[in-house]
Amino acid sequence: MSKGSCLVVGGGVSGLSSAIRLLENDWEVTIWSSQLSPNTTSDVAAALWYPFLSAPVEKTNVWGSETYDVLKVLSRFPQTGVSMTQTYEYFREKQPDPSWKDSVDGFERLSGNLPEDYIECFSFITSVIEMPIYLQWLMDRYEELGGDMVVKKVQDFSNIGSEYNFIINCTGIESKTLLDDDEVYPVRGQVIRVKTDVKEMHLDQQIPTLAYIVPRSNDMILGGVAQTNDWSLDARIEDREYILEKCIKLIPELKNAEIIEDMVGLRPGRSEVRLEKEILFGRPIIHNYGHGGSGVTLSWGCADDVVELANES
Repeated sequence: MSKGSCLVVGGGVSGLSSAIRLLENDWEVTIWSSQLSPNTTSDVAAALWYPFLSAPVEKTNVWGSETYDVLKVLSRFPQTGVSMTQTYEYFREKQPDPSWKDSVDGFERLSGNLPEDYIECFSFITSVIEMPIYLQWLMDRYEELGGDMVVKKVQDFSNIGSEYNFIINCTGIESKTLLDDDEVYPVRGQVIRVKTDVKEMHLDQQIPTLAYIVPRSNDMILGGVAQTNDWSLDARIEDREYILEKCIKLIPELKNAEIIEDMVGLRPGRSEVRLEKEILFGRPIIHNYGHGGSGVTLSWGCADDVVELANES
């Protein structure tokens, strides 16, 4: 028996994950989204499980740990585009244990045979998510469960019909204008798709030296930049050269990698993730946005909290 009808606004990874969990919990669900894969911000993501540019830590650690476990299960099925990958994260200074240490498999510290200028390394297993494949799998799962999908841009939450018991807002950076939320800001990312035979993932997640080398089945993603309050979606040659320079320092053989294309996306930055319920225009609305660079990393944990808030309604 259906618990009621809800509208999810936003068809990226947060919207789809939330919608799937709602359907699995006997809600009727419709998604309205201005863009669908392969044209969403989520499609451009590298993407990997790693808490990045998101807060508050006490919540993101829980959401991230729950999501890691789900992605680990999904990695058993090739059609999901998820794979568990040996990963090395490098540092120029000694580091305390990361807050997510106990969430990942095979965590250990390495100190020998590191790239130039690096003195310490975290070695662990985490997931790489090929977003075009993964988003298609999410859409297929959503439709299999009976969800409806409409390509439609929401201009104002007050104009949504009364047939929906409540709304789930997963509009990401669009929430800045939709809700007049001054805490939302873009964090521009540019990445390069290349051809290479490197199979492990290599990371420097410190913002000033940010570099990530993310292997996928038929290509590799090189990044990156995290440029706050930069709205430009145009690829820049200077960013490409900067990314290549940083990644080649980590893995010199990338110097000869064949470049396929440059891609740009805007991470939905916010002082902290907004996941809460409020009454807006006389109806409950559950917000799930502001995930920074951790949209995939937090997706299933946040989706479970969305369901909990919905069930309270």
